Amino acid sequence: MSLFFQNRRAALAAALCLCLIAAALPAAAEASEPATEILLTFTGDSTLGSEDRLKDKPYAMQAYIRQEGYAYPYAKVQEIFSGDDVTVINLEGVLYDHMKPKVEKTYNFRGPTDFVNIIAQSSIELSFLGNNHTFDYGYQGYRSTVNALEGAGLSWFATTDEGIKTAVFEKNGVKIGFTGAYITYFSNHQERLLAGLEQLKKEGCAFIVGVMHGGEEYGPRQNRGITRFAHFLVDNGADLVVGHHPHVLHGLEIYKGANIVYSLGNFAFGGNTEIRERRTMILQAALRFDAQGRYLEQQLNLLPAFTSGTAEYNNFQPVLATGADAEGIIALVGTMTDFELAPYVEGKGALQPPLSAQRRIRGE
Repeated sequence: MSLFFQNRRAALAAALCLCLIAAALPAAAEASEPATEILLTFTGDSTLGSEDRLKDKPYAMQAYIRQEGYAYPYAKVQEIFSGDDVTVINLEGVLYDHMKPKVEKTYNFRGPTDFVNIIAQSSIELSFLGNNHTFDYGYQGYRSTVNALEGAGLSWFATTDEGIKTAVFEKNGVKIGFTGAYITYFSNHQERLLAGLEQLKKEGCAFIVGVMHGGEEYGPRQNRGITRFAHFLVDNGADLVVGHHPHVLHGLEIYKGANIVYSLGNFAFGGNTEIRERRTMILQAALRFDAQGRYLEQQLNLLPAFTSGTAEYNNFQPVLATGADAEGIIALVGTMTDFELAPYVEGKGALQPPLSAQRRIRGE
């Protein structure tokens, strides 16, 4: 069932969105002037906890939160999150106060249920639960996570064996839909993903975001399996596709008039106390609609960042990158992208050219 949630920062969002597009926005492909602008923010994997064997260590995420407070992990990017319409994270793990039942696997990630306050205090409106750690502690852990989020008035979405859960955000009568799944689930249950996409269309969504969790962990670039998943989402109605899971950054693609961002890497990631790859980025998508609520265009901004404010160890607090570091992150993403990315501009990000709805209609 779709979950509607309210825009709590419309004025701030409009102001920030105008700042984002002012530097590089050419004349719109359509004659219509935009009546509604919606700004979405996405991050990669956020594990708000750790493995059980580490949870009581002084260098684990739990210790940082107990000492610094719930707002700590996202404090350095709070201004970005609070200035948009919707911030979406991939919640990689469960919020659960027990150690059993624990699924037999290499890594199980868990944080206590009160860590839902990290999300609630960080201007994060929407959590994606369709990943390979959603059921680390079985059905009980999954239900505990859902209950914690909903008890705090927070929204979530995912397509899993437990059902199809989409989300819808509405502003000025314009509806944005969200759906997605883990790649293994996509491989075995495409019909459920199709049902979620159709549900969003029936609810009158003018724009659909498809979120996918998959790809080769620490792989050199996006592979054929995740490309197939992304194309499936676009072919069946998604206008923007956002991915994560590989723990590293991957490239972008424009397919049939839709943007695909293959992997945002890790973000506030309590699963690793040592850092294997620190480079990440925040994705922002500025969406524009006419007075009738028809989709006009989307424009991506890539904000280079690091998963930790320290390079020597993980302090679980992502920070924006600047200067040569930021330029290097965009250059890295560019090596995995088959078109030339617009460069990083200090203080603004790597603002890409707008993508017109006409290209979507023509299937370009």
